[in-house]
Parts: sequence; structure tokens; C-alpha cells
Amino acid sequence: MKRNRILRVVALSGLAALGAPLQPAFGQQPKDVRRITLTEAVRLALSQNHALKIARFKVTGNEQKKAGQRSAYFPSITNQSNILHVTDLENIGIPAGAFGIAGGSLVPARDINIGQGQKTLFSSGTQISQPLTQLIRIHAANQSAAAEVAASRDDLKKAETEVALQVHTLYFGMLIARLQKQAAEQQSAYAKERLHENEEDIRNGNALNVAAIQGKAGLLESQQFVLTTQLQLSDLNTELNDLLGLPLDTQLDLDPAVPSSFDLRPRAEYLQTAWSENPEILAAEEAVRKAKAGVGGAKSAYIPDITAYARQSYQDGVPFLVRNFGTFGVSLNYEVFDFGKRRAAVREREAELGQAQENLQRLKDQVAVGIERDYNKLERTKSMVEVASQVVRLRQESERLAQNQLTQGVVLVSDRRQSTAATYKAQADYLQASLGYLLAWAELEQAVGRTPGL
Repeated sequence: MKRNRILRVVALSGLAALGAPLQPAFGQQPKDVRRITLTEAVRLALSQNHALKIARFKVTGNEQKKAGQRSAYFPSITNQSNILHVTDLENIGIPAGAFGIAGGSLVPARDINIGQGQKTLFSSGTQISQPLTQLIRIHAANQSAAAEVAASRDDLKKAETEVALQVHTLYFGMLIARLQKQAAEQQSAYAKERLHENEEDIRNGNALNVAAIQGKAGLLESQQFVLTTQLQLSDLNTELNDLLGLPLDTQLDLDPAVPSSFDLRPRAEYLQTAWSENPEILAAEEAVRKAKAGVGGAKSAYIPDITAYARQSYQDGVPFLVRNFGTFGVSLNYEVFDFGKRRAAVREREAELGQAQENLQRLKDQVAVGIERDYNKLERTKSMVEVASQVVRLRQESERLAQNQLTQGVVLVSDRRQSTAATYKAQADYLQASLGYLLAWAELEQAVGRTPGL
């Protein structure tokens, strides 16, 4: 459908039924009415929807997790301090004369006890450590964290496109329901007028009581449909408020001028765009990258952990040790035998990689099917719009003729109202088909990976 044709559809629906906001129920105070366009509704939902706020917090959390993983590349500085108290110490005893006799005197001249430090000991050491071979494992962990950040952003994009599509669905649903309500009210007016004419015919002896019974049944059915559409409007209004993050009792006055400027491109182009922009496919690709990093990290467990370090120590109370001293060196830690634990971990990560790759291919096939379905739906709804537009023109011509015949006294008032009700119904069907066409376009945009309405 061309752009001007869509605009004519929407303008017709706006003039027909969408000029007034939803009326409050009996006994309730009128609520503030907020007029809103489709584009404003989409933007409002993207900024205020609770589910999207949660998804953004998840992205922030994964970004901070990635920052924590990145810090492992750099040296770490640690301090270890201890205060100890022992209940007793073993002294060194040197008996008199242990070193012999000098000048006729014992050396030493008497027994000597030499204490070994203090009962309360204090030690403190500050160490800087730089991992070396562990950098391979650290790099794999950083790749995994980066993949999680990208996947969470893709999940956020997917949630945004889904919320935007829900906004379109509810927005169009309210526009259709309002026009259906107008059509139901016209049908109710016709049924009421028909019942009045049947009662007049019965009093004049021109009809049986069964005509009045049928007329009352038709009136009740039309009134029931009016109530049903009112409840449907109320439910849709509440759901849309919740989606937009507005107070649930906000009465929405929807602008019927729906943007409809788009160009339909070939199927193959949509498919290529989806493979490069669809958030589900992008998230699946990040899952493959994360799984590959997991395989690399599992294999790095076979490499010994080698760490270079330097330490400055201070002590008080420890015997035969200076108060301040430094140590430098390299430490090596290697698990010689683990009964197949590392081999099992590698195979587990390889299985996860195979699962991620298969899931990526599954999503590509699924998106291709979805694009094919949405593209076909777009073409079918376009044909439905064309048929519905012809029905509207016929109903309008029928209504015009009925008005002329009523003026000439050829038909009854009820016949004129029936033609009006049929015209409203045709307009409602026309609007439903037109908005169905726009909704099919929004679904195609969502399948490709773009946010509908922006």
C-alpha cells in the first residue's frame, strides 16, 4: 500500500470514531486524559518499561563483571599481618665452664639462660605478585566476560523490539476497538428503532408479537456487544498503561495518524539484515565466542601456574631474624595428577561449544522461517485492505441511497439506521485490515532486529 493510501485509511478512522477519549465507567470520577502518538508511546515504553529497566541493570552488572575480570591482568598487592602470643618459650641454657677455663676461672663463670625472642610476636609483610602463565586463563575469562556483556546487550535489544511490537499491538487494538464500539452503538440504535417500529405495527395489527420479541432480542444483543467493546477498551487501556509505565487509571487518547512511511524490500535482503542485526542471532554468536573461550580456559589448566613476586617483611619478637628484610622470587604450582578431572573439564567445554554452534544454526533457520511468514502475511493483509476499501465505498453508497429513500418516504428510519450501522462496521473492518497491515510490517521489522516505530 502506498503512503497516501495508508494516511487516508487512518484519517478516515480518526474522523469516524477516534475523536473522543474513552469514557469513564458509571459512578467513577473522570480521569485525566493523555493524548499520545504511536511514536511517543514506543519511546515512552522503551524508557519506562519495568522489564527493560531490569535488562539494563543486567547489562550494567555484566559490564562491571568484565571490569573485574580485566583487573586480573595487572599485579596484585597484598598485606598479611599477624599478632601471636605463646604461653611459654624454650630458653637456651649454657652451663658454667661450658667453654673451658681461662686464667683459672670457668667460662662462663656461672650457668646462663638465653631467652628466644618474646612471648608476643608481630609480623607484617607486603607482597606484590604478577601472574605469568595464568595470563592465558585470565585472557579466556576476559573473553567470556566480554561475550556475556555483548549477549546481555543483545537481550536488551531483543526485549526492546518485543516491547515496541506489544505497543503496536495494543495501540492498534484500541483504535480498532473504539471504532467497533461506534459500530456497535449504531447497531444498537438501529435495533432500538426497529423495535419501536415493530411495536407500532403490532398496535396497528400489521405484525405479530413475535416481531417484538425478536426486536427486543436484537436490541439486547447489540447492547451486550456495546458493553463487551467497552470492557475490551478498558482492558486494553490498562494493559497499555502498564506497558508504558504510566498509572493504570490514565485515560489514553490515541492519535490515529499512524506513521506509515516504509519501503518493502526483497526477502533476501531482509534475511541478510536479520543475520547481521537480529539480537537473538547476535546473542547466539556471543554464546559461541564464550564457549570457545571456555575451551581455551579449560585447556590452560594443564599449564603450571608461575607467579613472580616481591615481598617486604617486618617483624618484632622473632629471634634470630632482622626486623626488616625483603624477599624476591618466582613460585610454581602444578597439579601433577588429578584422575582425569582436567580432561573431563575440556570435554565438557567442547560439548558446550558444539551446543552453542548448533543453537546458532537453529536460530538462523528459525529467523528465516519467521521472515518468510511475516513477508507473506504482509502481502496477504495488503490484499485484505484493498477488499475492505471496496466494501466501505459500497456501504457508503448504500447509506447515501437509504438517506435519499428516507427523504422520499420509501424506507423506514430503521432501514436508514441499518445502513449507517453497516457503514460503521465496514469502516471498522477497513481500519482493522489497515492496522493489521501495519502490524505485519512491525512484526517484520521486529524479526529483522529493528525496533518498530522508531
